[in-house]
Amino acid sequence: MLRGCVAGRTHQIARIVSARYDQALRQHGVTSNQLTLLCLVSMLQPVRPADMLGYLQMEQSTLSRNLERLEKHEWVRRLSDPEDNRAVKFELTAVGTAKLREAYAGWQEAQEWAESALGQDNIGGLERTAHRLNPLVPVRKG
Repeated sequence: MLRGCVAGRTHQIARIVSARYDQALRQHGVTSNQLTLLCLVSMLQPVRPADMLGYLQMEQSTLSRNLERLEKHEWVRRLSDPEDNRAVKFELTAVGTAKLREAYAGWQEAQEWAESALGQDNIGGLERTAHRLNPLVPVRKG
């Protein structure tokens, strides 16, 4: 069972790749998970947490904790609707935009490693698989 377990293999790959990204991003003071959230907020802002959950495939409580951490760093700002407390949205701050720009070099380093280690065919396969499992995940053209 261990040799053929898809869950075990995907977890193993995710840990290896995530660790490499986290290592490259550490000098920029951000984790790969935080960078993903910053990119998503930047792309969709202002964005409700509920609208992020479908893409991220994570528990609402986990997303809330992670967004709170980004707020403490002043990377994102919470926007509230005085008429509807449930309509909280987030947007990137100037500090968050600067953090994204700063972290790009670390991300690029990790990305180049991943492309070399996995190969373009495998990366394309991962993208197509992720999109097939969750149509909200985009696939690069080309």
